[in-house]
Amino acid sequence: MTRKLTLAAGGVVAAASAVAVLWSQGPAVPATAASSVTTTTVSAAAGIGKNGVSAFPLAPRQADEQRVAAYWSPERLKQASSYVPSTKPSPSTKSTPSLVEVGPAGATPRAVAPRGAAPPAAASPPMVGKVFFKVGDKEYWCSASAVHSARRNLVATAGHCAYALAQDKTVDNWVFIPGYHDGVAPSGIFVGHTLYMHEDFAGQGDFDRDYAFVTVHRGFTWQPYVENGRLKYRPVDVGRLEDKVGAFRFASGKPTGRPISVFGYPAGAHPDGSRPYTGQTVKSCDGTTEKKFVSAPTWQLEHGVRLPGCPFTAGASGGPWVIGYDAAKRTGYLTGITSLTWNLSGGGRLDAVSTPYFNQLTQRVYAQASRQGTG
Repeated sequence: MTRKLTLAAGGVVAAASAVAVLWSQGPAVPATAASSVTTTTVSAAAGIGKNGVSAFPLAPRQADEQRVAAYWSPERLKQASSYVPSTKPSPSTKSTPSLVEVGPAGATPRAVAPRGAAPPAAASPPMVGKVFFKVGDKEYWCSASAVHSARRNLVATAGHCAYALAQDKTVDNWVFIPGYHDGVAPSGIFVGHTLYMHEDFAGQGDFDRDYAFVTVHRGFTWQPYVENGRLKYRPVDVGRLEDKVGAFRFASGKPTGRPISVFGYPAGAHPDGSRPYTGQTVKSCDGTTEKKFVSAPTWQLEHGVRLPGCPFTAGASGGPWVIGYDAAKRTGYLTGITSLTWNLSGGGRLDAVSTPYFNQLTQRVYAQASRQGTG
């Protein structure tokens, strides 16, 4: 059965015309037939936890998907700001990971990656992109990437880029745009279906769990057509996310102190007010992570993995940490996401980034999210 995204009557022409500028640089793609997929049922009650995993519906129904798709005009995308996380008001007693959960530095990794880390490709990884969302009455964005799942519909980002701790609720109108650059969505737009995260992030604001996996609907792009002499636009299905742009492979339990590549869309200011990044294109940092875990009490972070020498600013949150990135095959192993930025030197520039340690609990969240089909 072919699924086409249709917008509510009355605002189709105006909304579609506004969005057309954003998508015009990418070729129109014919609608494709959706394969038969078994879908995991998600309760409409937000945050139902199972084995420490919470699931929050974002836009699970077609009507929800249509509403979110119609919301993101180019004007709103341009108005969006890079997002800065906040701590949870009056957090409860912070949790302490067990040694089994953290694992020793030399623990055997869950996935076998190529040796070392390949240098960044001249062309940005197509599975890296931006997530756009709304908190209150303002639009924001973060970085994110497609991660492999059997349903080929999964995005990895930071927990704070999908759940607003200060409001104690999920963000609104969450979408993923892979390959985003300079206002262009070359591979379409993918509306978030369901958010999966560890219960300690939403419940306690624990940044040791600042990661999220979001299933997405099939993507779409805008296609122009003429009707009664008027130029109009219709949304056209572009298929499943991973079929369109590929995906990183998930890996947990990796040892610290190893080469890694970090991707993202930094844009915010350094402490000294300078803004070396625009947030319009993907940037990368390469280096070797510190061997010791780092902590940040304000964020309830006790076992962070830090990459020194990376001057990323706000906007890079949620970007992938990749081991063994292969520029030719456009893949690698996702072992973290940018969560916090650091000023180690005490000067006017940020000079390090950190990720929560991907461990058995992360594996559990990923496993549950990867089972959900979305059509």
